[in-house]
Amino acid sequence: MERPVLVMSFDDQGGKKMVTDEELTEDVADREQELWEWAWSTPQACAWSLEPWRWQTVAMWVRTFVICEGHEAKAADKGALLRLQDQIGLSPAGLIANGWAIARDELAEKSATKKPIASSGGSRSRMQVVPGVG
Repeated sequence: MERPVLVMSFDDQGGKKMVTDEELTEDVADREQELWEWAWSTPQACAWSLEPWRWQTVAMWVRTFVICEGHEAKAADKGALLRLQDQIGLSPAGLIANGWAIARDELAEKSATKKPIASSGGSRSRMQVVPGVG
């Protein structure tokens, strides 16, 4: 759900009011979506998928992260980001607090170091002439 981004606007008489900045609202929503997708691609997402009660905390981490990227972020926002990061295991301290460990992907490493089978010249080199056929 998009959260409108408000900016100060001044009218001709010197009055001011808060108005929605549609373009900035869209940019923030795009960034939140990008972070949400990244977060769910991490190894921690496996644990989150088994614990739906954490999903709101992941969403709050995403939203707080975007706020902290902006120039109006306060110290309290940055402190909240660190606490949320720990709660969802996106920091070394959070991994320990949750009792999680991330295993190295040994299969991917073996696949990456495996040498491809050398080709001997294509399918013609594998064909044989069979006498008496034809």
